[in-house]
Amino acid sequence: MKYKVQSGNRRYLMIVLCLFVMNCLIIQSYADEKQVTKNDQSSKSVKTKKVRQLFYPALTEREETLQNALDSEAEANFPDVPLEEVANYFSEMHKVPIKIQSKALENLGISAEEPVDVELSKISLKNALLQILDPLELTFVVDREMILITSKEYASEMMKTRVYPVGDFCSTPDDYNALEAVIRNARLAEAEWKPSGISGLSPAITTYGSAVKVDAYKYDGGTISILPQSKSLVISQTYHAQNAIVDLLTQLRQARADQQKTSGQDL
Repeated sequence: MKYKVQSGNRRYLMIVLCLFVMNCLIIQSYADEKQVTKNDQSSKSVKTKKVRQLFYPALTEREETLQNALDSEAEANFPDVPLEEVANYFSEMHKVPIKIQSKALENLGISAEEPVDVELSKISLKNALLQILDPLELTFVVDREMILITSKEYASEMMKTRVYPVGDFCSTPDDYNALEAVIRNARLAEAEWKPSGISGLSPAITTYGSAVKVDAYKYDGGTISILPQSKSLVISQTYHAQNAIVDLLTQLRQARADQQKTSGQDL
């Protein structure tokens, strides 16, 4: 009888012990699952975090499509192929509209039938186009939701205005002036600039007492205006110059970030 009681007690203790172990395993499993879920959510939040916009107005969805196409890889093997056929080929391959501005070509004494003799590989579409068009004194711009092939002269007159937030660089007038000087002196995409502050100059007084206002429009090139109220630079420049400005500001921010990692201090 005593043996049966002891045996029953052992069985009971074994059952309790098994239940306790199972309960611990369930709790640990739940904790691990919760941690994995938390990590997944954290990972997703990192992946979906958007890069801070570098300028305003932002590119439209169509403009982003065109820019992505220009950044994509292209192949070019054209043995004396008319320029118009080259444009049509790239348009079909990259599924974006590419048009030739005939009037601009006529002013240069050439036509859309101008032969192109080039072979390129492992190169972006934008660089392929520049390589093909440059010898003809042509270039391209993104305008009116298309890639437009035109003359360099016409492209230099097509100004775009963008607002660049630079509050992370500038806090004093000297900071803004220094950044403006960097952008001007970088000679981005062969950009030309009107003299700094020319539009704000007071009229000059001649020896005869008459006032002569400085005409900013007699100067070629883009402009940079500082607006501390919004911690921004308002820049008017050509399509290629604006793209180069975005690249320059990105590189400056990357240089600062790399130095912060090295020194462990905020710059």
